[in-house]
Amino acid sequence: RQILHTTKSVGEKKVKSAAAAIAELNDKVATKLYDERLTAKNAGKIFKDYDLVLDGSDNFETRYVVNEACVKSGIPLVHGSILRYTGQLSVFDPKNGGPCYSCVYPEPPPAEVAPSCAEAGVLGVIPGIIGTMQGLEALKIIAGFGEKIIGKLLIFDGLTCRMKMLGVKRDVGCKVCSGDGKMVR
Repeated sequence: RQILHTTKSVGEKKVKSAAAAIAELNDKVATKLYDERLTAKNAGKIFKDYDLVLDGSDNFETRYVVNEACVKSGIPLVHGSILRYTGQLSVFDPKNGGPCYSCVYPEPPPAEVAPSCAEAGVLGVIPGIIGTMQGLEALKIIAGFGEKIIGKLLIFDGLTCRMKMLGVKRDVGCKVCSGDGKMVR
């Protein structure tokens, strides 16, 4: 599930073990480490130098912080989330006519509907499946090919190996993005 972290790296900060594992795979890849918690105060500063963000965070607070920083920076958000045997994938990009995360999920669901992975568990291969699909969406955005899933929500069911693609629309009353894709709050 966390392929960058090995038994040898137990006790080491994940940011450092991830950078070491990436360097081991390809020493030509440059990494920039942020050894700090992502917050509403620092997200914009961190994101300003990037063309897109891939979010696989495991809590709603971080998802909303990432969404707001992406909307404010005008960059696409490749979102992936997982729970138990399922996963979701979408590209949120108001600048290019799509919804933002808050358009689709204006408020976090109650804890009993969406417990954390620590509480509910996750089948270890599901993060890999969703993460690989996030990588594909990122490549399509960067290289400018294929049909991006902006305005769509892919739902993957690991128990049946079925996928559903749902259309998701922009909420003109969204608290985060307005009709022109700029930050409201």
